[in-house]
Amino acid sequence: MPPPPNTSELLRTERSNSNINISAITALLDHNLTLRRREIESRIESCPTFSNLPNANLSRLELHSRALAKHIKMMEIARQLRISLDDCTSPEFVMLVQAVADDLPTLLHWGMFVPNIKCLCDDEQTKKWLPLCSDCRVVGCYAQTEMGHGSNVRGLETTAVYDKATESFTISTPTLTSTKFWPGSLGKSANTAMVIAQLIDSTGANRGVHNFIVPIRDLNTHSPLPGVTVGDIGSKLGYNKMDNGYLKLDRVVIPRENMAMRFSQINANGIYEKINLDDSTAKISYITMMQVRAQIVAMASTALAQACTISIRYSAVRTQGFDATGKKERQILDYVQQQHRLFGYLASSYTFFFSGRRIMENLKSIERGVLEGTRSVSKYQIGDLHASLSTLKAFCSTVAAEGIENCRRACGGHGYLVASGFPELLTTYQQNPTVEGDNYMLPQQTGKVLLKLLGAIIDGDGVDTVEAEWAGCDAFYLIDGIRRLSENSAAEVIESPEAAIDVALLLKILKRRSSRILVEVGTSINEGLGEGAELSEVWNDSLVQIARVSNAHAGVLLMQSFDDFLKSEELTGKELDAMKQLACLFGLMLVEKDAGDFQDILDKAGVDHVRKAVLLVLKKIRPNAVGLVDAFDFSDFRLKSVLGRYDGEVYEHLMKSCEADMMNRQQVIQPVVSLGGSGLTSKL
Repeated sequence: MPPPPNTSELLRTERSNSNINISAITALLDHNLTLRRREIESRIESCPTFSNLPNANLSRLELHSRALAKHIKMMEIARQLRISLDDCTSPEFVMLVQAVADDLPTLLHWGMFVPNIKCLCDDEQTKKWLPLCSDCRVVGCYAQTEMGHGSNVRGLETTAVYDKATESFTISTPTLTSTKFWPGSLGKSANTAMVIAQLIDSTGANRGVHNFIVPIRDLNTHSPLPGVTVGDIGSKLGYNKMDNGYLKLDRVVIPRENMAMRFSQINANGIYEKINLDDSTAKISYITMMQVRAQIVAMASTALAQACTISIRYSAVRTQGFDATGKKERQILDYVQQQHRLFGYLASSYTFFFSGRRIMENLKSIERGVLEGTRSVSKYQIGDLHASLSTLKAFCSTVAAEGIENCRRACGGHGYLVASGFPELLTTYQQNPTVEGDNYMLPQQTGKVLLKLLGAIIDGDGVDTVEAEWAGCDAFYLIDGIRRLSENSAAEVIESPEAAIDVALLLKILKRRSSRILVEVGTSINEGLGEGAELSEVWNDSLVQIARVSNAHAGVLLMQSFDDFLKSEELTGKELDAMKQLACLFGLMLVEKDAGDFQDILDKAGVDHVRKAVLLVLKKIRPNAVGLVDAFDFSDFRLKSVLGRYDGEVYEHLMKSCEADMMNRQQVIQPVVSLGGSGLTSKL
């Protein structure tokens, strides 16, 4: 019988066999702020308030109280390190929150409430509210979702009725289903809500949904204000430190000035009016809000990176079966099937990082340009941004949610333990396919924009006109792709598996796939309308295919972002080679997964070569697999996993976690002793 494996030595060997400069990749992932990130992490991890003691045996109240204490301490450290809390998308803010390695119930104050104040309130209102938000005198939440309505914003039942005589609004949730339900921070933390309600003006006319700043708890005592019934909705699958809440409003009166009034208002005479802002101001507000959604793409990368780090490190130290000599157990990471299970998610994590970075930089660049007057933004570009963010949010969060679970399964039985880190990571992340737009709804937003582009081409606007309108847009590639479809382009010829390992080739065939599916769906919709069907029915019948349009477009955007990075020369040598391998694996696995989509784009031999190419790339990635997850530079504090420890001492710490469990604090539990006299003993 062979001796048990030295798990620490196995990881050291993995690292010595890697040929990449891990620090160079880490610097890239950190936006060249690695030293600053480590400084922030060091301050957090050395502070007893942030101790990551096991949470499994704590009540919800204890979880919430502990998380609030961490928030208070985090703000103190932020001031000491001169980290601004005003922009939740800034690298230092993100580093600070990630360093805490825990869910903060007040995070949506910074992530949703404050951005809404900035975007939707006028200058006078922001001057009043932002200072109160900055020092958390006001802690806000975003109260849109109701018990009976989510994505259908126009169907919201909450009302804000204007009274001209008192210059005030009366806010009410008149039905059970109009109860605000799910807003984060609402249950116990927030004292103010940004309430989305139907505005009824002094003439009785419904002016549609608008935003209202509604105090819900006393700023001094934190007790609910008159007319306010508020509480927590109860335990959830995960994310239980966040106090998602419910809110009933019984004729709560707020002043006229508490309506968000950047784009519309009820004036002093009780007249509803749109504010005639210049076009750029409206676009800036929209772009600022879109940055929050772009963060979800980045979050998908981070969560998937954590899952990959745990599962790949564990797979490198876990042995199973024997090698060809029959004398040495094999690392399970050497099994090709395990590589196929894990390396695709590793590639996805890096791909999502580059895409998230690209779209965030694009949003910031547009914002700066418009503010400085050096850049204009067309309605086509705004629509394109919306389409891109909708499909990327849906695609990336779906893959990440599935990937975390599959990484857990790849760790066998130990992955089911809380100590593995997976249960918390998995149950916390599972909200993301639903929040900020359900992943089965968002593809419709992308589909609408892309079908408008298709319509402009087909309806004879002229290619030159369409190209001018869509210049600089992510969807621009579709113009050429649609034109080539009409020319009956021949299938791409892939001569060998090696020839398929080509980023440019993979991007080309992904673009062809996207163009073809879009035309097929557009043709199907036109045929349905031509037969006299109602648009709503035709659209409903097309939703499954529209989701395919969205997913295909996401594949192109993700691959394009990776390709743009590869051409940027931010990395060179072996590190660049490793990134190319990940990019190719991502593209190859997209084709492998949806091989049926590539009929007439690839012949049968081409599809077979793609499948074989996947296996070739897995072998290329294998020597650097541990190095590529080390490059994420997660501390053991952040991972919270006995399986993914940097030192590889998996079994020692697995045993320690068992011994420390509450069930083992006393050797004999009295009810078990009592079983002997309970009449349950066998008579056999």
